[in-house]
Amino acid sequence: MLFASSCSFCSFIYLLPIVTNVWIWISFGTTYGLAYAQNHTNQDFPYISYTGVDEPESGIFSFLLTVSAIMLAVNAEIRFLFIRESIQRNRANCSNRWQININRQNIFGLVVGLLSSIGLLMVACFQVDTMVTPHFVGAAVAFILPLVYMCLQSALTCKLKRARWEWLWQCINSAVTCIIFVIFIVPFVYVKVEKKEDLKDVLLLAKITELLLALSLYAFLISFMGCFKEIRVLTLNVQLVEDNHRYQDKENRQQQVPLTLLTDTQSI
Repeated sequence: MLFASSCSFCSFIYLLPIVTNVWIWISFGTTYGLAYAQNHTNQDFPYISYTGVDEPESGIFSFLLTVSAIMLAVNAEIRFLFIRESIQRNRANCSNRWQININRQNIFGLVVGLLSSIGLLMVACFQVDTMVTPHFVGAAVAFILPLVYMCLQSALTCKLKRARWEWLWQCINSAVTCIIFVIFIVPFVYVKVEKKEDLKDVLLLAKITELLLALSLYAFLISFMGCFKEIRVLTLNVQLVEDNHRYQDKENRQQQVPLTLLTDTQSI
């Protein structure tokens, strides 16, 4: 696949989850820092999206989150390829029904992971102050679907009988993230419905848990380091069409020579 093949740091692919987490920390820290330094926010602790409203934060916010979305898609795809190869390797020791179920879960997990990255990309491209509806749709996708993805990957790790630390990390991280999501969504919806001015504490809780939720979602990727160490990513081979035609013509000429000799022998 294109994403996996384009990774030039093949021998260091296991560091991708760490790089992804460091990048998202840098992204949030940069936009928060610029928003406060430029006095573009009068809130004590704004939502993540509101730190990328004004210039130059808006462009930086879009760029950093776009790269984050790409990294998320790469992690999801490499994880999918690893599980697929693991199933092929253990095919002789597993039943056909087990293989079919794991393959379906693996494909579904890849789809959910890629959709999650698309949701994050929508958050990056559609600013909250100008295009509210697509922004909130992307935010909902970027927050909800990763929860499904985490549960799927935790189940796959258990079924593949991976290292205990991977399964424990994923289960604990998934449970904590779900709790944070509930703590975030309840005050968020309550503030939107009530629309009162004396709900500063509730609003602050929603903003803090939003940031913690985003960081916790990406922290789940750290559990992929173990399986990423066991794979080798091959680079993408490219051949010009003209060279390919020449190679085919050469093969055709070599195949025609014995036929000509055979015809001459029969005529004699």
